[in-house]
Amino acid sequence: MKSLKQFLVYSNLLVAFCVLALALSSEILLGSSNYRISQFVFFATLFTYNFQRLVQVKSGKQHVRKDWLEKHKFVISVLTFISGIISAYHFFSFQGNTQIAIVFSGILSILYPFGLREIPFSKIFIIALVWAISTQLLLILENNLILNQQVLLHLAARFLFVFAITIPFDIRDMKYDIKKLRTIPLQFGVSKAKLMAIFSLFICVIIAIFQQFQNSLNLANLLALILLYFLASILIAKSNTNRNEMYFSFWIESLSILYYLFLAISILMF
Repeated sequence: MKSLKQFLVYSNLLVAFCVLALALSSEILLGSSNYRISQFVFFATLFTYNFQRLVQVKSGKQHVRKDWLEKHKFVISVLTFISGIISAYHFFSFQGNTQIAIVFSGILSILYPFGLREIPFSKIFIIALVWAISTQLLLILENNLILNQQVLLHLAARFLFVFAITIPFDIRDMKYDIKKLRTIPLQFGVSKAKLMAIFSLFICVIIAIFQQFQNSLNLANLLALILLYFLASILIAKSNTNRNEMYFSFWIESLSILYYLFLAISILMF
């Protein structure tokens, strides 16, 4: 069981499922679906994250997963190649605006391990921006949804949610980042970083309540989102450098999957 969990986490299959879950959550919130977009974001995430890890291993950079990655380098390379092919196949079937958004986020993702992440405070904002584009904006563009106030609020909430749940990973990586990167926890301290994350989730709650008052978010979805943000706040508050890798890469990461599950369950219950 432990080896299976490690494989899901270290091969980045879990993070790919997390991005897929957020994309499916967007379908619920926006009332619009597109299975090709969902498939693309899953395989594109798998390709991008494993590509970054392989680059880190090849360059000799220290990473919490380095030993595991070196041992399973062939499997990860094959997984990266296959996911890259499938991503490319879907890419050429999308509209021009969707492709432009993919290229933009793809450039950020590819350049990320090649020095882009070393720009002060850029790491967390790049991740939040790319995830917001991948899990919501692509669906909006491909399905020709109108970028009105409510859609923009959904995008803002998604950015803030990803921003919040990424801060614990910066806390985890402090001992690796301290030499080169200026991250929020390193600059402001762990306590203030966690407060920033929780405050971001509080803003998400305010956005959700406003949308419910505007009749663009039903009560069931509102309750599901509030419960999610509350649980996320607890896990963020309990984050510290003494937590093991699985606390962050499994429990914190799985908040994205809970995002979808809470929304799906709320539909069934109400």
